[in-house]
Amino acid sequence: MIPGDEGGSGWAVLLELVKFVVPSALVILGWFVVSKGNDRRETRKETRQFLDRTISSVEKVRESALECLLSSDAAVIRKLEASIDPCLKTLEDSLARLKLRDDSGVLITAQQVRTAITNNGFYRVPNRPAVDCDHRALHDINLQVAVLIDVLEKAYQGTYHK
Repeated sequence: MIPGDEGGSGWAVLLELVKFVVPSALVILGWFVVSKGNDRRETRKETRQFLDRTISSVEKVRESALECLLSSDAAVIRKLEASIDPCLKTLEDSLARLKLRDDSGVLITAQQVRTAITNNGFYRVPNRPAVDCDHRALHDINLQVAVLIDVLEKAYQGTYHK
């Protein structure tokens, strides 16, 4: 019984209830806060892993495109060209899944990389000679891949501030 509560035990029951409810509510609230933070960390971690795989596929496409343009062996060229198109499609699907946006809010795509690889006047041209190591098409492919990777990294870093 609480001193000063001469006849009723209502206050005692209320006090006991408060002693139980308040700590329980704080524990539950704390668990929600920790759980939400953990979920966000896990999501960022999974996104980072997927982004790393996507960047690896960008570099694989670049290497295949460069090797294709530098080669003069028709069989090697056909094999590489046949592998580049599916890799570009997979890359575009991966970027669509990531849904990362650049600084201006535009969804990041692989369009510039695709254009640099396929619209250079040498891609899928029968009996073409190998290009020189300092050819502008090779430079453009390397540049567009570097720009895409840089934009992806910046966009991912921007997700930490949301």
